[in-house]
Amino acid sequence: MNLTPATAALMGASITGFFTLLAGLSTQWLTRSRDREQRVWEKRAAVYEDVLVLVQRLAEDRRQLVRDGAAGDWDSDLVPENLSRVFAKLEIYGTDGLIKAHKESEAALGQWLAAFMNWRSRAGENPEIPQPGENAAWDGFLEKARAAEVTDEAFMVKLRADTLAIRPRRRWYQRQG
Repeated sequence: MNLTPATAALMGASITGFFTLLAGLSTQWLTRSRDREQRVWEKRAAVYEDVLVLVQRLAEDRRQLVRDGAAGDWDSDLVPENLSRVFAKLEIYGTDGLIKAHKESEAALGQWLAAFMNWRSRAGENPEIPQPGENAAWDGFLEKARAAEVTDEAFMVKLRADTLAIRPRRRWYQRQG
């Protein structure tokens, strides 16, 4: 087979065109993959921020209950509908370890609220905060509140660790010198 200049030019153009198409498709695929990772990261970061704020607000309310025996002004972000929405997003975007830590924190929340309501129902309308050891219901509440504090702190540590660990991956083609 003789290779004529025209055949060589056509073959060269075909090979060049093929590799140009391949490079374009590869670039598009890698860009879409990176953009998808970035979108998921942005959603996850927003959810983690909302969850951290809510957990800190709940912890402050718990500290106020321990201090004063009564709740202050109710924060509108802490109504069950808002909590459910934020925690549902955490179920979608959170890691397995973070979801497990959240469930533990949520269980501790239920326990200290139940213990507080138990004390409140026994104490009457204007209860005075008893000294430790004077009232078993109050002591039970304090114990559950301390346990919840530890659980919430572990949850927030896990949340911060996940926030720092889960970043969009930097690939070799994204490195800047």
